[in-house]
Amino acid sequence: MSHNVNESVWDKLYQQKQSLLKYPDSTFVTLLNRYTSVEENPTVLDYGFGGGANMRVMLRRGHEVTGIEISDAVIEINQQILKDEALNAELLNINTDVLPFEDNSFSLINAWHVLGYNSMDSLDKRIQEFKRILKPGGKMLGTVPAYGDVSHHSATTINEYEFESQISSQKGAKILCFPNENSVKNVIGELIDIGLMQSPLLGESYSRHWVFHYEK
Repeated sequence: MSHNVNESVWDKLYQQKQSLLKYPDSTFVTLLNRYTSVEENPTVLDYGFGGGANMRVMLRRGHEVTGIEISDAVIEINQQILKDEALNAELLNINTDVLPFEDNSFSLINAWHVLGYNSMDSLDKRIQEFKRILKPGGKMLGTVPAYGDVSHHSATTINEYEFESQISSQKGAKILCFPNENSVKNVIGELIDIGLMQSPLLGESYSRHWVFHYEK
């Protein structure tokens, strides 16, 4: 997440202890078990871990996790949760285009419900950085918002992929939404497994995200 307005929005939400999902995403847990193992993917970068529920699944499974966020508030919240649950992870506040890791540092990268908070330019830079720090044979799991997602319906259009959120808690945040599989492949890479994850929210709104698996 490289936009200053996005950083401000999320830091405020985290300070208010909002957007901290308590339970892991069931699709993430399914794909984690389908595509990865502790033996083949021991070292994990959890990019944008938020409430930390998915991170704690990986820790309990036996992965060694480094987590990145852009808010000291959410890092402090997660450090206390990890302490209470006798778990340990390195949690870092990083919001730079170049990630401070050596080439081939991680065997698994998770970027769940976070990559949409970019511009197309910053997303491309982030994906290239992920590929740089991912070990040969390493895996990446991630999501990006799809057209029809509540964030897409509740936004003003900047261009085909870029939007400005009008959701009250995220108003002004810059977001990305993708219309189809090919538009995601153009950013992540052609050789990915991809599918659409959709679930109804209250009213007539939906959560719709493209879910992808990449192997270096």
